[in-house]
Amino acid sequence: MRQPYFLFPLLLLFFVTNTFSQSIPKKQAPDWVVSVDVTDTSTDNSGAFQYILLDFQDNIALKELHAHYAIKVLNSEGIQQFSDISVSFDPSFQKLEFNTIYVHRDGKKIDKLANSRIMSIQRETNLERSLYDGSLTGVVNLTDIRKGDIIEYSYTIKGFNPINKGHYSSVLYQQYTLPVNKIFNRVITNNNRPVFYKLLNGAAEPKIDKTSNGTEYVWESVGMDYFQYDINVPYWLNLQKRISITTFKDWESVVDLINPLYQNSNSTLNFSMDKTLEKENKILKLIRFVQDEVRYLGFESGIGAYKPNNPRKVLEQRYGDCKDKSLLLVNLLRNEGLTSYPYLVSTDSKNDSNELLPGLNLFNHCIVYFEYLGKTFYVDPTITNQGGNLENLSFPKYGKGLLLKKNTDSLSSIVKNSTRPSLKISETIITDSIGGGAIFLIESTYAGSRANSIRDYFNSNTEENINKEFINFYSSIYPSIQSTQPVRFTDDSREGKNEVIVEEYYEIPSFWVKDETGQFTCETQPMVLESMIEYTQSPSREMPYYLGEPYDFEQETTLRLPEYWDTSDHKFEIDEESFSYHNEIRTVGKTIKVKHNYSLKKNILDADDVTLFLEKHDKINNQIAYQLSHPGTSSDSSDTNWFSYVVSFLIVIFSVFIIKLIYEKYNPQPKSEHEGLSIGGWLILPAIGLVLSPFIMLFQLVNLGYFDAGVWSVFESSGYEGSTLMTVFLFMEFVFNLCFFMYVILLLILFFKKRSSFPNLVIGFYALNFLFPILDLVGYSFIFPEELQDSNMETYKEIARGLVSAAIWIPYFLISERVKNTFVNLYQPDKPSPKLSPSQPNS
Repeated sequence: MRQPYFLFPLLLLFFVTNTFSQSIPKKQAPDWVVSVDVTDTSTDNSGAFQYILLDFQDNIALKELHAHYAIKVLNSEGIQQFSDISVSFDPSFQKLEFNTIYVHRDGKKIDKLANSRIMSIQRETNLERSLYDGSLTGVVNLTDIRKGDIIEYSYTIKGFNPINKGHYSSVLYQQYTLPVNKIFNRVITNNNRPVFYKLLNGAAEPKIDKTSNGTEYVWESVGMDYFQYDINVPYWLNLQKRISITTFKDWESVVDLINPLYQNSNSTLNFSMDKTLEKENKILKLIRFVQDEVRYLGFESGIGAYKPNNPRKVLEQRYGDCKDKSLLLVNLLRNEGLTSYPYLVSTDSKNDSNELLPGLNLFNHCIVYFEYLGKTFYVDPTITNQGGNLENLSFPKYGKGLLLKKNTDSLSSIVKNSTRPSLKISETIITDSIGGGAIFLIESTYAGSRANSIRDYFNSNTEENINKEFINFYSSIYPSIQSTQPVRFTDDSREGKNEVIVEEYYEIPSFWVKDETGQFTCETQPMVLESMIEYTQSPSREMPYYLGEPYDFEQETTLRLPEYWDTSDHKFEIDEESFSYHNEIRTVGKTIKVKHNYSLKKNILDADDVTLFLEKHDKINNQIAYQLSHPGTSSDSSDTNWFSYVVSFLIVIFSVFIIKLIYEKYNPQPKSEHEGLSIGGWLILPAIGLVLSPFIMLFQLVNLGYFDAGVWSVFESSGYEGSTLMTVFLFMEFVFNLCFFMYVILLLILFFKKRSSFPNLVIGFYALNFLFPILDLVGYSFIFPEELQDSNMETYKEIARGLVSAAIWIPYFLISERVKNTFVNLYQPDKPSPKLSPSQPNS
C-alpha cells in the first residue's frame, strides 16, 4: 500500500444502495487527542490540490481512531474532488463522530460543520467482487468552496473489531506519493497492550513519552518529502518510509487468535462421492466442486470479515467468500483422510508481508493447503474454471502466507508452482493466386493458467460476442477478413495436463494488396506475441521493472503460395537471462514457414538492465512482421518443367513396352476347366476400385507438384544439407507413382479380358498398395529434416486402408471359386489372313 485510501476522499460517483436515518453526531474531539496546527508552508501551487496536513492519532486502550486533514484546493478540479467529505465505518462495531470542519480563506477560519447536514448512506465498494461489508459512509457536502481555500476537517471512529480482542496492527506512513506539508502519527497504549514497531526504508525513530493517557509513540514529519515510483514497478513493491506497528508479539499469537474462528474445521460433511474413483480424482472432484459450484459471495461486516461460516451451512447455501470456501474445502479433504489447513495470504503484497510485523491487517485472502503422497499442494478455491491434475494445477504467486495450524510461529513461502503457462499458435494461410484471396486457419493451444483464463472467457461470453472480438483482433492487418465458421473451443484435458484448443476459420478476400506500380504485397505477423511484448518505455529509472509472470510462446505460420518462391532463409535469435527469442523463416518450393519462439524467464528486471531489455525488444518488433512482394506478372513458358514431361514420356513408352510384354508372355494356366463366368458377385467391388484408381492417381500426380517449375532444385536452392539425396528420393517417388499408374492400366485391360494372369497381378497390386506407403514413410523420416515433415496422419490412414484392402482382397483372389471360374482366358495372338493363290478364282 503506497497511499492510504483516505488520502482521496470519495466523489459522489459511487453506487448508493440505501440511505439510513442513523444520526452521525457532531462532537468535540476526545480529550486524549492533541491539537495539531494547520500551517500552509507550501510554495508550489501547481496541480489541483496540496495536502497541508495528515494527522492520525490512534488510542489502543480506548479503541478509538482520530483523523485530521487539511487540503488546499488550487483549481476547479481540486474543488470538485474535495468539496464532498466522506468517511466510512462499520456500524456493527464502530461509531463515527465528526469533530471539526473549517475552511481557511484570506486569514479567516470559517466553521462549516455547524450548519452542515451529515448524511449517512450505505454503499458497497466491493459490490463488483460480490462482497458486501455492510459499511456506512458519512457524507458532508460543502458549499461555497473557492480556489485557494484550505479545507480542514477531523473525525473520530470509536470501536475496534471485536475479533481482534483489543489487539492492534497497522502501517504508519512518513512518506506518501504526493507532497504533504506535515505528517503527524501518534499511537497511545497502556501497560496491558505493549506495542512493537519496525522502521522501514529509513523511517525515523518515534518520540516516546509516558503521559496520563499511557505510553505515547509520536512520529512527526515536516516538509515536502514524498516518494515517486518509476513506471511499471512490481505491484507489491513499497519503498516509502513507513512504520509497521503491532501489539502481537509474534506470529504464533496471531494464529492463537484466529484459529478458534476456524473451529468448525472438524465438521463431518455429508457429500456424495463416487467410491470407485481413484484418490487423486476424488481430490480433483472436491476442488472443482468448491471452485465452480459454490459461488463466490461474502457478507463481511464486523466479525464476518475474519470468521468463516460453518462449512455445513456453506455447503447447503452453495455460496461463500474466500474463508468460507477454503474452510469447506479443508473439511472435504479431511473427510478423505488428507492433512489440510486454511492458509492466509495477501494478493497485493507478495513477499513484502515478510517485512511487516505480525498482524491480521497483512492478509486479505484465504486459500487451502493440503498434503498428498508426501507432497504439498495449494489451491485457491475462489478460482473458477481451473483445470489440470494435481501436478499441473496452476497457482497464483502469492509469495508468503500464514498456515493456520497450531504452533505455527512464522510466515512460510508457498512452494513454487512448476506449471508454466504457455501458448502455441499454428497458422495456415492458403492463397490460390497472386492478387487473389486467402484461406486463414488458426489453431491455438493454451496451457496452464492461460488455459484457465481462456476457459473462463469462453464460459463467460456468448458465441456471437466471441466471434466478433476474435475477428476484430485480426482486422487491423486484414481489413477484409471474414469468418467462415464459428470459433471452436475444445477442452478435453481439464482433468489432465490442462490444455485447451481454440480453432478459427477465416477467409481474406483482399489478402494481396496492389500498389500504384502494380506490385502485389501480402503480410503476416504474430499479433498475439506483439501484444504480449509491448513493454512500456522507461528511459531512465532506479527501480525494478515488472515484466509479468514468465511464460512460453510459440507460433508457426505456414504460407502456401500458388508459385515457387525464391527467397533466402532467415534466422534471428536473442538469448538473455530475462528472455529468449528465436525467429526462423524457411522457404521450400511453394511453402514458406515463419516461426517465432519467445520465453519470458523472469518477472522482475533490475533497473540497470531495463534499457538493454527494451532496446532488444525494439529490434524484435522492427523485424517481427514478414512481407512478400510480387511484380504482378504471370510466370512465362520458360518456367515449364520440361524435365518432368520428358521423363514422364519416356516412362510411358517404357511402360507400354513392358505392358505389351506381360500381356503377351505371361499366361499362367487357368485354375478351372469351366468356361469363364461373367464378371459379377463380389468382383464388382474391386472392379469399381480399379476403374476409379487411374483418375485418382492421375489427379495426385498432377497435384503433388512433380510437374511444377523448380521442383527438382527446390531443396538445393533452400540450402538443405543432403539436398541431392532428397531430390533423388523425390524422383524415385515420382517414377514409382507413374509406373504404378501404368500398372493399373494393365490390370484394367486384363480384368475386362478375364485373363488368367489377372489374379496374380492384382494380388501384387494390393501388396504394393500396402507396402509402398510404409517404405515411403520410413525413407521420408530418415532423409528429410523434421521441419519438412508435415503431419503423417494421412500416410497412416493410407497404410491402414492398404492393410484393410490387402487383408480382404488378397485371400479372396487366392481362394475364391468365382475368381477361378472367371479369369480363364489365355492370350491368343491374332492369326494372319490366308493369301489367295493365282489358280483360285475370284468370287
